[in-house]
Amino acid sequence: MVYYYNDKNYLCCENIILDDIVNEYKSPFYVYSKLEIVSKIKFLKDIFSDIKNFNIMYAVKAESNINILKIIIDAGCGVDVVSIWEIYRYLKAGGEAKNIVFSGVGKTSEEIESAMKLNIKCFNIESINEAIRINSIANKLNKKVNCSFRINPNVDALTHHKITTGIYGNKFGISVETFRENIDFIKSLNNLEVNTLSMHIGSQMLDFIPFRDAISVMRYFINEVRGYGFNIEHFDIGGGYGICYHKDNEKEIKTFNFDMFKSECVSILKDMNISIATEPGRFIVGEAGALISRVEYIKEELGRKYVILNSAMNDYMRIALYDSYNTILPLKRKDSFDTYDFAGPVCETTDFFAYNRKSYKLEEGDYVAIIDVGAYGASMSSNYNSRGLPIQVLIDNNSHKIIRKEQSFENLIDSELL
Repeated sequence: MVYYYNDKNYLCCENIILDDIVNEYKSPFYVYSKLEIVSKIKFLKDIFSDIKNFNIMYAVKAESNINILKIIIDAGCGVDVVSIWEIYRYLKAGGEAKNIVFSGVGKTSEEIESAMKLNIKCFNIESINEAIRINSIANKLNKKVNCSFRINPNVDALTHHKITTGIYGNKFGISVETFRENIDFIKSLNNLEVNTLSMHIGSQMLDFIPFRDAISVMRYFINEVRGYGFNIEHFDIGGGYGICYHKDNEKEIKTFNFDMFKSECVSILKDMNISIATEPGRFIVGEAGALISRVEYIKEELGRKYVILNSAMNDYMRIALYDSYNTILPLKRKDSFDTYDFAGPVCETTDFFAYNRKSYKLEEGDYVAIIDVGAYGASMSSNYNSRGLPIQVLIDNNSHKIIRKEQSFENLIDSELL
């Protein structure tokens, strides 16, 4: 476990006692474990070790701080991006354009042209109209660009309905039927070099079976597409490997079964004798992060106890957006317990972090860590209620440093004009 209690009941990350640093950084603030990020990358490389030509393309949207991206780069990973600004972040962190795959259903002409001039690795095409646009811009620039078509294999990822992406009715990708119907037209787009097919069926997946089923669909479809004359050399299987958010024994814990994934899925990929890529985001950074918050008030009302934190839904959106679950741990645990609703200060009914949650007893002025928030935490934070974005801190063994400073009021309104 990344965040653990020492023998004096203080919550730690790597070799840092978190209670020791709460006076150095203005709360709420995010902390990240560098060791956890590096360990997860190594773990995935081991899982796919039977694949001769394998690449990790980190999904930048999960956490895009340039210091985190620098860790990703140093670990030998490329990136999957969904905006030109994510490309610029990656390049600023020291990445190379040749390691960028540009995905997303709504790439603008300006984004496509800018990425094309940078000579990125590949465009991941998600509609026929996008293919037309990319081909037209490539023709204007007198380029032939590497492309992948994201295929929707119509496989249910068995995850939350708001984060499933691989069944018909989702906005993502192109169905097998649509691709077949447009084979001749796609072949006529002379500025596209279609050498990759990809898929991504969902996020926070805890069952390997949908992966196996989707890979099986794609295995046969890749052979079919080769029969149409396309030289498909690469297969991008997407990401979506789930992490464990339940770490306090309140509910049954279920984690992604990588042993079965390796035996049932990686074995198929190996037999395909093709270059394989995967696009994890949450799996790499999710468990590395925690949001440190102070207890402002403990409010008792009609038999309920509300812990009012100084962090809010603008700092961490996933619970309000998806009714998701995150474990909440005090930085100093006590011997007694109580039951609380954990709420934030924002003027929204959905500004809650937990309901009816059993917890170590808390008092006003205590600090808690909302853990497993490294993915889609800071990257989805906003200035709602004119609140500044939270500080970000990187922990590396015995050291810690700011990787995003406090946002001042002047910075908050800098782009507004009177």
